[in-house]
Amino acid sequence: MPKKTPGQYFLSKGISPGRLADHLEQLYPLEREVLLARATGETLRAIGQRLNLTPEGVRQVEIRALKKLQEEDTPAQVQGRRFRLAVEHRLGVPLETAVKELPEPEPTLVLAYARGEPVADLAPKLGLSITEATALRDRAIARLLGEDRGSRAGKWVELKAAVVAALREGPLTYDDLEARFPMSRRRLMKLMLELVNEGQAELTDEYPFRFASAQPA
Repeated sequence: MPKKTPGQYFLSKGISPGRLADHLEQLYPLEREVLLARATGETLRAIGQRLNLTPEGVRQVEIRALKKLQEEDTPAQVQGRRFRLAVEHRLGVPLETAVKELPEPEPTLVLAYARGEPVADLAPKLGLSITEATALRDRAIARLLGEDRGSRAGKWVELKAAVVAALREGPLTYDDLEARFPMSRRRLMKLMLELVNEGQAELTDEYPFRFASAQPA
């Protein structure tokens, strides 16, 4: 029976070429080395001898790496990965290198965003409110993307801050928000979804499509 090609190996594990290209760099170096060796047909024993691991140890590394590649992404993880690729394409350096130029705690906030982690979980650890942490993060993101105040991205950040300020005055329906911030319903829904995901707004139980600030006034 002919040996499987690397492409056939990954397809047999339910991993498409596109997903492999997007996610391979997220593996630890050992996981990546084991997986690529297995994809080229190397045996568990041969890999173990080369890496000073038992065959079972190699198998466990392979299983762990495959699980990472097979896991479904959340929308936040997809957005974070796209951001990372955009910054690295623009600057020509890894994101971890690019954020070294930023003042603390912006590097921590930006890298968490690239991993798809919610700012609401990180803000208390940094001694910041969710609003403060989000504003710092969004400004840093705009700078890394070369989008300063007045740009499309900069205006989006400012609009979100204005909506949060309005929500602090009291709950608002979509109709209320449209009246105060004229824009399409689709654009407004996108903005509000971002605020809910970031922990800056929440849906109330009293009315459908009614929002309140997640931060105390």
